[in-house]
Amino acid sequence: MKYLLIILLIALIGVGIFAHYYEFQEENFDQKVIGICILTFSFIWMPLFIYHRYKGRKKEDFILSNEKLKEMNDFNRKE
Repeated sequence: MKYLLIILLIALIGVGIFAHYYEFQEENFDQKVIGICILTFSFIWMPLFIYHRYKGRKKEDFILSNEKLKEMNDFNRKE
């Protein structure tokens, strides 16, 4: 999954840069390609990345509870 994300990111950036610098015969075709790259990044790459990074973790690790607040306060007082 890690290598798929890297390859997809490089491909999206490469196609976007290529479309930006290359002159196409059809007018506004480069803008359409860049727009498709941005949509692909937003709706395909980003959800895959978020799933890859946070799979197997508990949602309680990311929720701020009273116990965690007390731990943080105690840690700050020790310093």
